[in-house]
Amino acid sequence: MTALAETQTADIMAAASGGIGDKGYQGSGLITPFKKPIAGKLLDWQKEFNAQVNRLRAPVERAIAHLKSWRILHTDYRRPLRTYVTSYKAAIGLYLLKLSCRVARGNLTPGLPRNGT
Repeated sequence: MTALAETQTADIMAAASGGIGDKGYQGSGLITPFKKPIAGKLLDWQKEFNAQVNRLRAPVERAIAHLKSWRILHTDYRRPLRTYVTSYKAAIGLYLLKLSCRVARGNLTPGLPRNGT
């Protein structure tokens, strides 16, 4: 939590009226799943709440995992440093365009391939 508070990300999230996080962000003001009590069980409504939170987080987690798998992100940036932000935004835009095309084709789970495509 300290690392988050020391970055501009905390300010951005506050301006956006919060967000959704995993259990590691409990106490930060984000919407987070309930942790199972020590030697206890979650109530049915808490399990349902956790399922709803996880359904919202899953597409974002998949997108982040997909970005991390891009080989180009594992190497040094080979262009002039001043072009980095523009290039990164372009890559994200192309990825989101790809996802929106899948949704338009009727694939309601844009993170997953449809018919091998």
